[in-house]
Amino acid sequence: MAARHGRWITGVVAAAAMAASGLGAAPRTEKGMTLQPPAEHVSMGKVYYVLPGKDGQITFTSDAPLEHIKGTSSRVIGYAVAPTDAAQAGALLAGEFVLPVGSLNTGIPMRDEHLRSDRWMGAESHPDIVFTLKEVKDAKVAKQDAGFTTWQVTLVGDMTIRGVSKPMSVPARITSMPESEKTKARAPGDLLALRCEYAVKLSDFGIATNEPAVQSGKVSDEITLDTFLLLSTVSPEAGR
Repeated sequence: MAARHGRWITGVVAAAAMAASGLGAAPRTEKGMTLQPPAEHVSMGKVYYVLPGKDGQITFTSDAPLEHIKGTSSRVIGYAVAPTDAAQAGALLAGEFVLPVGSLNTGIPMRDEHLRSDRWMGAESHPDIVFTLKEVKDAKVAKQDAGFTTWQVTLVGDMTIRGVSKPMSVPARITSMPESEKTKARAPGDLLALRCEYAVKLSDFGIATNEPAVQSGKVSDEITLDTFLLLSTVSPEAGR
């Protein structure tokens, strides 16, 4: 047990060192269905890949006085690295998650075009929203059963929107599910489910600060994001 704990601590220290050194963003794979984790991250533990297209991964809500807008995306890609010790799986060591701006769907095509325009998200120049995970804090087991363990954690990292990066701490739940006949009905491999709900301010990222829609109360400066990501040790590109 002491040896396993020592390896886990070593991984945390390595993750902190790489974050401090400014390790670059992970590139997309050739098929574009996931990211290619850097070798430094792969060596730290067990890699889990986001499975895009699984349900609605992101729901974003603008609850302004004069209009309530809700949208979704199911095209998030990325990865997370967990300790190899299953007892510590909730204390993620590294990761990166990418949300293509062009995938945001409010149900009204013209509004989606406005959202992607340079006046708002600037999708042509800044096509992705990126969260780079630097560390996990306050990890504690919230629930445990024969087939899964759920941790309450705080994800600490950098959120980059329209080329502006801001540090962010996000409360989250992480559920670890080793592969079984039950989980294989959902997806192959060991699974992780990541669930969190948090808010971002458009003005923090220099978005739409002078737009009439915000000033008039039709679009809220604070956007709520409800996120559910399913990750697997089997890449979504496996067998393709």
